[in-house]
Amino acid sequence: MKNIKCYQGDAMSFHKNLVSDSLNIGAVKDNLLKNELAITQTYADYKDKFDNNNLFAMSAHGFDGGEDKTNLLKLYSSQRKSIIELKKELTTNEFNQRINDCPNCTIEKVASLDHYIPKDEFPEFSVNPVNLIPCCSTCNSKKKENWKGDKNLLFLNLYSKTIPNSQYLFIDIESKLEYTFELRNESNIDLNLFKVIESHYGKLNLLQRFKENSDGVISELEILISSGRDAIKDDIELQKFIKSHYSKIETRDGINNWKVVLIKAMLDSNIYF
Repeated sequence: MKNIKCYQGDAMSFHKNLVSDSLNIGAVKDNLLKNELAITQTYADYKDKFDNNNLFAMSAHGFDGGEDKTNLLKLYSSQRKSIIELKKELTTNEFNQRINDCPNCTIEKVASLDHYIPKDEFPEFSVNPVNLIPCCSTCNSKKKENWKGDKNLLFLNLYSKTIPNSQYLFIDIESKLEYTFELRNESNIDLNLFKVIESHYGKLNLLQRFKENSDGVISELEILISSGRDAIKDDIELQKFIKSHYSKIETRDGINNWKVVLIKAMLDSNIYF
């Protein structure tokens, strides 16, 4: 789990471009233009609270029914060209490579853009690109319209700079087949942030999903060890080589990437070496 790149353009300009789209004509477009000043203010409030890591304090403007809400919700469609291009932009890295793994779980492939703050409660942000996060269908269905509890956010916002760079995902290994993914706050991560981490992993059922998808990762490790022994006869040197390989993957994918954590734990156990 690590930060992903956020939309770099002007969010309100993105909204205006969708309003100007040819799909929005007549009374619908007139209604959207009528509310443009209010939307501009809500976008400014979103940016301020996002920049200060305080989205928890967001309050809905009050487009809670009628044509105002209906027309704002109409702006979002996964089939619209601007949304398709946004999804492509958000899943393309600095090397112009498509990274299509869901950032919320890093297990399944991105299927859509999820509204971090739900659009039914906040229709004003239905096409705010900073509120749209690449997501797989499983995570989307588990998150639904939930986003905060009484005191804390319920899910990590992977655009936020608060994602810790210290390890909190660990594995307790008994054997090659018996192991458990665990969350542990061994690096004194801020307790409120760690509660959000626990909620994110719990509500998306990530620890169990990691375990269910681990066989392929372990199989690849075993193939790498078997192939490596053909070229590197000394087990200590082979272990160092494989650790170096996965350290580079850790640099790319983050210290809490579940596959890297699994491999490192397996290598540090006495199962293979």
